Amino acid sequence: MQFTAELTGEAATLARTHGEVLARVPATVHAFILVELQKWPLLFGPEQRYQRALLEHFARLPRLELDQAVAGIRRIEAEAGADRLTERNPARFQDDAQALLRKRGLIVAWRSEVDGFFQKVDPALEAQLYPADAPRRLVIQIYGSGIAVQREKLWSRFKGAGVRVPLNLEGTNGTEQFLQALFGAREHGRAAPALFAAAIESAPLDAWLIESHEALHALWETSGAKGGGTSPGSLTGLSYDRLRTYRDDLTRALNSKIQSGVESPQAFAAYARSLQIAPPAGALLYSADVLVAFVRDVLLTGNGTLLMNNTFVEWAAVQALRRAQPRILVTRFGVRDKLKPFSSMVLFSQPRRSDQIPITQDPVGSFIDVEQLSYYIWLNAEKNPAYRKKTLYVFLAEGVDEMLAIRSDLPAATATALAPARLPVLEDVCATMAHWLGVPVPDGRPIRPLVS
Repeated sequence: MQFTAELTGEAATLARTHGEVLARVPATVHAFILVELQKWPLLFGPEQRYQRALLEHFARLPRLELDQAVAGIRRIEAEAGADRLTERNPARFQDDAQALLRKRGLIVAWRSEVDGFFQKVDPALEAQLYPADAPRRLVIQIYGSGIAVQREKLWSRFKGAGVRVPLNLEGTNGTEQFLQALFGAREHGRAAPALFAAAIESAPLDAWLIESHEALHALWETSGAKGGGTSPGSLTGLSYDRLRTYRDDLTRALNSKIQSGVESPQAFAAYARSLQIAPPAGALLYSADVLVAFVRDVLLTGNGTLLMNNTFVEWAAVQALRRAQPRILVTRFGVRDKLKPFSSMVLFSQPRRSDQIPITQDPVGSFIDVEQLSYYIWLNAEKNPAYRKKTLYVFLAEGVDEMLAIRSDLPAATATALAPARLPVLEDVCATMAHWLGVPVPDGRPIRPLVS
């Protein structure tokens, strides 16, 4: 089928170069690829590399082998009548084809065939995109102060994984002291703490901070670090609290659209994607167009991300791992408010004054939530070939003199090798993370069993 995709730049070049092979794949696969290419300026580097590798892989396959690989998808398309659709816009074709597949009861069979096809394709792409000698990665998850941590249940979902390391927290009583010790003192003339300044150079998308409040962002509150600059040490930061104005603007726009009438779920989704609302200045540490679009998608596609701070942190982290694949990811969860009746959360509405319930915090419920959410982030990272067998995971809770460390290449490591002459301090944790990444930091001694 011939589609009218209106591509530009490199995306248009890719589609022209591989036009012949695109015409040989089933229409639903063809349309999917073109829809991704239409997003090209708002795709992260790893997403663009995947699309290039996918098309190059298709082009290398012998014609008969490709035809056999997609035969099941093509058969189900024909049964549904998707091969007789005349829509030439790839996005609208996707919607029409999905509607036909559902109507004929074939959507599950179609998805099974598509999944089976890509399960055969992806291993070849992964070997090309993620070689064994790729740089190591680091994922740090922090429970912020105020969360009612239950020591006997802390990180209980990770039974049998990693090693628990006792810590000496003397001199780090507050959040600011804790985070400064963990990430290293800021060197003269550098906007970022030592660990990040050494690891990310001038590539903001290499390191992400995602948090419910603003404590991590405060580490960068120096001249030149705030407001989207890309000087050395800049990085990507998302704060649920800092995005409050943007969240409110999105909510009002979506509620207004609902009140004026919506033709279909697809039309509402298209309207949401078309919104040109942007976060205010200073809300993002790095404000490239791809980041603004990412934040909008996180808030619009995540279940509860507009309403609950820790849900926002989890969903944004999962999407960052999947799409941007940063070398360093830091999440910091916080205390959320107690949940309100569902009637005050429907239709993207602002509650009426008569409906408003006093806001109260829920430290205990927050702990229950973040135990699950941090586990989901780890699971999603381990499913990703960019992180599998290359990542050190560090879990900490502010004020708790213990951490959990998991090496993805040694997930079942035990504490038997840990016999330090003294309890590690947070500067040692910083040195351990730096050693794992292969970068220098001025203070601390690496915890050798975790990095050797």
